[in-house]
Amino acid sequence: MIKNLSPSRASQFKTCPKQFKFSNVDKIKEPTNLVQAKGTTVHQALEDLYSLPSEERTSDTLYNLFRKAWSNVRGNDEHVNLFNSIEEEREWGQEGLNLLHNYLKLENPKTLEPLEQERWVRGSIEDLNLRGILDRMDEDKDGNLVIVDYKSGKSPLAKYKEPRFFALKLYALLIRDELGVTPVELKLIYLKNSTIHTLKVTDAMLDEAKVEILKIWEDIKKAFEENNFPATKNNLCKDWCYYKPICPLFNDDAPNTDSLQKIEDRILELNETLEAVNMFENQNELPDSSPLKEVDVKKLNEELDLLNIEKNSLLDDITKLLGK
Repeated sequence: MIKNLSPSRASQFKTCPKQFKFSNVDKIKEPTNLVQAKGTTVHQALEDLYSLPSEERTSDTLYNLFRKAWSNVRGNDEHVNLFNSIEEEREWGQEGLNLLHNYLKLENPKTLEPLEQERWVRGSIEDLNLRGILDRMDEDKDGNLVIVDYKSGKSPLAKYKEPRFFALKLYALLIRDELGVTPVELKLIYLKNSTIHTLKVTDAMLDEAKVEILKIWEDIKKAFEENNFPATKNNLCKDWCYYKPICPLFNDDAPNTDSLQKIEDRILELNETLEAVNMFENQNELPDSSPLKEVDVKKLNEELDLLNIEKNSLLDDITKLLGK
């Protein structure tokens, strides 16, 4: 059972419980793709821009910050094999610069002063620990809070826009609980087609979001109890779901990943026991009544090594399917 939930995880479960399971329970990590790398680098450039004095926030500075952000991470393991050629990387980089060019059509960085950027937001709602990072929080001319999120993709049609605000509603709910102040507006900035969608906030809206997230949390707990994470077809399946090759909706011989969950649970249990034992310099000094007194650290480490070997073997087989 997971201990914390983020707005993005909640949205993922709401969209497809099976995808949620692959990612958060089975721990089958989705490798960074070109779209994600671009979004991360664009976000970093915008964050760095607003860390500068207003007079330095020019278009050239923003573009250079994008190049610098990419230069800082392009050698990381998760990014090193993204491109097949230098030409492909250059084309990708130009697409990122185009997104920032589109951003400058929407806001003037020299006249805008974010209240906070990359704010870590957390809180408890009944037995749910909810946490996440919001891109930006502004103050309007009257001192009211506005929550802002950058999207590197294209905006949806207006009639479909409200569901996209679900995560920001949760951030606003956490901000209200933490600061005692209700933000007045949510803002989604879509860079692909230079569009801003806004949504006025009310306390009633946030109360409804609270009911909805608690319902999702109850569904998640029930899914864990029953080990039932059904696959759900949606618009993202065709082109955007990394796990499609191992999904039972698209593969009649899809692998059973439940064993991965059991291995992960046992690994977590062993690591927690070893961590507790390692808090003491000498295990023999523990009182006889302590269950840690009889722990055979060597055997636990041996079991841990075997479990990691088994886990990696299973993941290798699954990764081969995902790579097809």
